[in-house]
Amino acid sequence: MKKICLISDRNIYMKRICNFLAENEYEVHLICRHKGGLSKTEFHPTVRIYQLSSNAIVTKFREIRNLLNQIQPHIVHLHYLTRDSFIPAIKCKRKYQFYITIWGSDLNIYAKNYINRFFQNLGLILCDKIHLLSPYFERQIQKTFFAVHGDKITIYSWGIDVASFQQFSPQKIVELKQELGIGNNDPVILSYRNHKPLYNHHLVIRAMPEILKKYPQAKFIFTRSNSWDENYIQSNRKLAVELNAEDNFIFIERWLNDEELKALVNMADITLNIPLHDGLPATLLEIMATKSIPIVSDLTNYHPFFTDQKNGLYLKKDFTERQLSDLIISALNNKKYLAEKFYKNNIDYIRRYQDWNKMKDKLLLFYEQEN
Repeated sequence: MKKICLISDRNIYMKRICNFLAENEYEVHLICRHKGGLSKTEFHPTVRIYQLSSNAIVTKFREIRNLLNQIQPHIVHLHYLTRDSFIPAIKCKRKYQFYITIWGSDLNIYAKNYINRFFQNLGLILCDKIHLLSPYFERQIQKTFFAVHGDKITIYSWGIDVASFQQFSPQKIVELKQELGIGNNDPVILSYRNHKPLYNHHLVIRAMPEILKKYPQAKFIFTRSNSWDENYIQSNRKLAVELNAEDNFIFIERWLNDEELKALVNMADITLNIPLHDGLPATLLEIMATKSIPIVSDLTNYHPFFTDQKNGLYLKKDFTERQLSDLIISALNNKKYLAEKFYKNNIDYIRRYQDWNKMKDKLLLFYEQEN
């Protein structure tokens, strides 16, 4: 039986892949870099889970190395490209195949720092396979990292499990609204990208006063994620107070489980995905699997699959808060029509090109074909 050790952040995709591999008779080990947010009941009973005790690099290095020596895997798969990439890249007592997945946001967040980029490069030099979720940033990767060669790269999407975003308990929405103090008729605008300046949450807050003139009960929700900039969120809290709109903003700081997250996206009238730059975000595909209206940045990487007024609404590059508020107000004015129109087109796209059930064979092939 082949042993696969995944080193990953906590997310829906990690859980789905662990369970799928276990169902296909792989021995699956998961090393999670976050404390909390995991429940063994969400996993196949044979999946073995290890949670690191600290994010400090020295402690993390020691724990990961010890675990890999204990597990003795055939394959180690790092599910997100960070400075930690060098840890499993340096082989333990027994050699294994080492794979790295690059999402896109990891390039935008981590590779800007030269020290991070050095360690990322080290991991990429020593890895056996590089998995890209999208072809749209292959050139960017080869430009950013001198060690990336085309023969290492495999491109395929993990896709979306459409059913899982539709088969949630409606009671979860009721419970979330009660917890968050949201009325049944309150317009809900959500952003659940990482709370960092890259994702323009400060512009969302600055746009709020104009929106409140038309929709005074509107609620804006930001969620905690794997990457949470404490200084940025405190600055945004202060800005909301200065604009006398603090009651209209909800910062969810606890970790949401998968069912709560799905309910939250389905609850939102509008979901924002407005970064300065991006890869192919799984978040955007998740939004497209629901009837929440997507408002997204007009980025070149989105153009092959996302068309303005067909799949959602584009914000022009270098948009202002007034342009954002006008677009949100327009979407709320026509939310029933737009939600149905976009949902029909988006579900058709996902089922054709991003359906998880069509990606399973590619995933197995990725692990079966060793370099």
